[in-house]
Amino acid sequence: MQQNTNIQPPHPEWLADDEIDTVPGTKHRLIENELFESVLDRAMSRRRFLQGASTGALAAATFVMVPNALMPQTASAQSYGSDRNNRLTFETVEPGNLADIDLPPNYAYNVVVRWGDPILPGAPAFDVDKQTATSQAGQFGFNADLVLWAPLPRLVQRIIDVRGSLGGFGQRLIGLYYPYLKDRSSRSALMIVNHEYTSGADMFRNYIPGDQEQVGVEIEAHGFSIIQVDRMDNGEWRLARRSRFNRRVTGSTPVVITGPLAGHPFLQTAEDPSGTVVRGTLNNCAGGKTPWGTYLTCEENFDQYFGYFDQTRANEPDVAALNERIAPPAGASRRKWEEVDRRFDLSSDATEYNRFGYVVEIDPYDPTAKPKKRTALGRFKHEGVGLRVTADNRIAVYSGDDARFEYVYKFVSKGTVSRINRKANSDLFDDGTLYVARFDTGAVAGDEMGTGEWLELSTNNPALADWTEAEILINTRGAADVAGATPMDRPEDIEVNPVSGSVFVALTNNSRRDGVVGSGATRIVNGREVSSEPNESNPRNNTSGDGSKLNGNQHGHIVEIKEDGNDAGALTFKWNILVKCGDPAVAEHDTRFGNIIDPVAVGVSPIADPDNLVHDSDGNLWISTDGQFFSGSVGFGQNDGVFVVPTAGPGRGLLRQFLSGVPGGEICGPEFSGDERAFFCAIQHPNDGQAFDKIWPIGDRDGVSKPSLIAVREVSGKRIGS
Repeated sequence: MQQNTNIQPPHPEWLADDEIDTVPGTKHRLIENELFESVLDRAMSRRRFLQGASTGALAAATFVMVPNALMPQTASAQSYGSDRNNRLTFETVEPGNLADIDLPPNYAYNVVVRWGDPILPGAPAFDVDKQTATSQAGQFGFNADLVLWAPLPRLVQRIIDVRGSLGGFGQRLIGLYYPYLKDRSSRSALMIVNHEYTSGADMFRNYIPGDQEQVGVEIEAHGFSIIQVDRMDNGEWRLARRSRFNRRVTGSTPVVITGPLAGHPFLQTAEDPSGTVVRGTLNNCAGGKTPWGTYLTCEENFDQYFGYFDQTRANEPDVAALNERIAPPAGASRRKWEEVDRRFDLSSDATEYNRFGYVVEIDPYDPTAKPKKRTALGRFKHEGVGLRVTADNRIAVYSGDDARFEYVYKFVSKGTVSRINRKANSDLFDDGTLYVARFDTGAVAGDEMGTGEWLELSTNNPALADWTEAEILINTRGAADVAGATPMDRPEDIEVNPVSGSVFVALTNNSRRDGVVGSGATRIVNGREVSSEPNESNPRNNTSGDGSKLNGNQHGHIVEIKEDGNDAGALTFKWNILVKCGDPAVAEHDTRFGNIIDPVAVGVSPIADPDNLVHDSDGNLWISTDGQFFSGSVGFGQNDGVFVVPTAGPGRGLLRQFLSGVPGGEICGPEFSGDERAFFCAIQHPNDGQAFDKIWPIGDRDGVSKPSLIAVREVSGKRIGS
């Protein structure tokens, strides 16, 4: 396979709390439904190994049967059993650095929408040399991330065409039929695509931080897009440019603040004395879908847009104290937006900063619906959310804080979900209890499984008795510190398995977890001191080529949480590590892939830096990656990709690559159509750092690489993965 030897610089997500594991312009890191009883069987086998069982006994106890259809040619001579329930028979994609998307045989993709494509009436065609804030506000934004799909019934289209808004009848219609339509075929659909951040050097030929015109374009390139897409007769999906559902929410769009912090003095500003409406949503990363068909989008690295926090420390120490655990730049920011828009200048209005870092809800079916920041879900660097209904019909929302040594959270509503009153369901996010996870060890050290507890983040917790509700929700990280949460290796996306109910957490990497076991080593990270030693739920800190350096968790891992009673309302859980990422052929990577004894023999693909997750209806976990090219010092250097791994059955852990991306481009999303005959993902920052030298999509005539949404299909119309 042709290799591209050009080194691509990592994307410059400028972050004050230093959680990104790559440094812009450098090649390497900063330093070199299965029942839980089935998991327990695997763990007991591993315990026997750890306690000194013979290799033969271990093999007899834990040998995993793998279907022949999944075997690479190099292992076809071996004898394997059959997993009739596993339909993942696609041919594995090899790691590589091709200039374009690489897919299995009989698969094809098309570009649905690109940065700058007009999606609103009157928006002009894209011209990279004539960008304005006004034009960008009507065009598809930059750096696509979250991708979510929702069916669009014809009757709902008719209601909007006639009335312009959903109305009471439309609300009831969606409430009744969405649960049945979301998993079925639909010729038209609505999609939300986040626009996480901008990198000016990949947008403007002559990028000048703080340039008024360019800053205006960047602000409008943030937020998210909602678009209608239609399936063509050949299976391709196309943007419906004239749809009345198409809309942009940007860095300047009014967003309503709801929940306990609405109107609080800490959220009041000179521009908004009421503390109830904020301009814009920023750094929208991943998100999730509610059972009633609204979208949740998450504000992640919002700190990078603000400047002069030292002035807040001097002038408003109470406000500063709430933000030391998530502090923005002390002086000028690298973007210099504060030189153009005073709301980003914390010496001007310190409380503006408290209005970012939340989960935002939007109703895609109602073009007149206002986006809402749901403050009861806490304020931190939300990467994504997973949702599940509890045994007593409340809604549970899981979210990770994507930074080194940060936490995993859960919110459980006070009220219950209604099948009839769809509009009222969204208010469930404004009243409930927020929790943070503590991951405890198991009975045997090193078996990479254990128990855990959801710790309440409220004044009912004696540890937080002297806090106020507002302090907990604004300084959620600090409250989690006090409660005793477990610092994790960058919790990114979280998804709930539709078959088993398990919650899967992608932990992308952490090169700072480099302490020697038992040494008591600590680091100052994100405003507090934390142990840098590995632990049971974050077990790895040595992935250097010769094994001589403690380089942290370079490749990441995926944790499975199984809540007691299989109830999302439970406050205790069991956990295990499904995948310890890396190249299984490189011993120093210390990999692990579910139940697979010999991952090299059965063709497990190398993987690093798991980021976004989605399940198919069979419960298989699909994983997109962010940063594989720069992951560690041995065994990588390939484009990011999409991988799939069975989470149950004989093939649990048999992870294989389905898609290889574009040089320099992160893979985001991912998402399926309701019938799983289309797979969508976003290509973020393609040819990062070289966007004017190397063009993607291939053949695009605008002279710059463009973040885009793509749709993948099996050419004969089979389900994705077959």
